[in-house]
Amino acid sequence: MKTTFFSIALLLGNLAFLSAQDIYLPVSSPSETAKADYFKALQAAENANIPGFFDGMKAAVKTDPNFFMAYVNLAFAETAFGQYEKAAAFIKPALAIDPAGLNENERIHRKALEAWAKDPKADPAEYMEALTAAYPNTAEAHDLAGRSAAWLSKDPKAAVKHLLRVLELRPGYGGAYNTLGYNYMALQEMDKAKAAFEKYIELAPNEPNAYDSMGEYYLNTGDYARSAEYYDRAVSLGMEGSKNGAEKARAAMEKGGN
Repeated sequence: MKTTFFSIALLLGNLAFLSAQDIYLPVSSPSETAKADYFKALQAAENANIPGFFDGMKAAVKTDPNFFMAYVNLAFAETAFGQYEKAAAFIKPALAIDPAGLNENERIHRKALEAWAKDPKADPAEYMEALTAAYPNTAEAHDLAGRSAAWLSKDPKAAVKHLLRVLELRPGYGGAYNTLGYNYMALQEMDKAKAAFEKYIELAPNEPNAYDSMGEYYLNTGDYARSAEYYDRAVSLGMEGSKNGAEKARAAMEKGGN
């Protein structure tokens, strides 16, 4: 998976350019090394490289124990997976950081963490709306809001709204098409889902997750032969977990499916 750059210097140079283009939300950390790990983690998450995401975020807080947004991202991820005790382990140190030095992005996220500290299943929708209102032209704000709506609020319509805005701001972002495709599937808008996954493959032809997602699309639409084909392609590109999807598709074919 393409989650690293050739060097830290090149990574920081590219991120400086991206920040100028309003791709990422502002973060507070005096450590350039920690910020490099943080942004590598975000880029890993963009194509569903979950181990890369966790490794990068944990490296960021190891280097800078007061890196607020790294804790936030770890807490959000664990909450999305329903791992509330693990999320609490990141919420506690985040809330212990002096809020006086936080920027607006971080202050909004702090309110979400405070809500989760009281109720691990609290809906963060109001904080995501506040985030996109504060940063209307920053792609990551809408990306976070879209993922939050999909995974935490279970509101695919809201997710689609935010993700379409992401793609207005960052049209070449394949990961947003991926999340968009899943939310269209949740809404049973299958033609739109297929088009979103096709665009993801077009933008990231060497990214295994793009093929895994299309495999899941065909599994859901009952085209098991194509599903197995796409899952196999994901496996060939390094996504071992796609073997399970390929096995499901072939099992369905053996039962008389397409």
